[in-house]
Amino acid sequence: MVDTGASKNSTAGYGQYLAYRKLNGDNIDTMRAGAINVQFGIGSTASIRSIQVRTPIRIVEFHAVKADTPFLLCLADMDTLQVYYNNLRNELVTPSGPVSVVRPFRHPFLLWRQSLQTYICQSFDHNPAF
Repeated sequence: MVDTGASKNSTAGYGQYLAYRKLNGDNIDTMRAGAINVQFGIGSTASIRSIQVRTPIRIVEFHAVKADTPFLLCLADMDTLQVYYNNLRNELVTPSGPVSVVRPFRHPFLLWRQSLQTYICQSFDHNPAF
């Protein structure tokens, strides 16, 4: 999820981290546990792992935390990667061209696997539970 209000580091909840690890299995760094401290509302938590994720933008390091959150791409990483979010066109503007973003529930999500993107976009239209 594109999160222009996120902390100085891109983060992911532990459940999301486990799901990514199950699908991809590699690029997991357990040596960076506790490398960052993430503030959520009035509480904070230390990272427990980090993971390098190949996104359509470039490889981004996400820090896994014991919280129930999706992968959050922070503004600081977008600045480093020279990327900005155009909320009028629903895209991330990158040096190599625009990358589409979907906005269910008024939150911007970056999807990059075509089959997953189609499935998820269709589920937004048909699942009233969300």
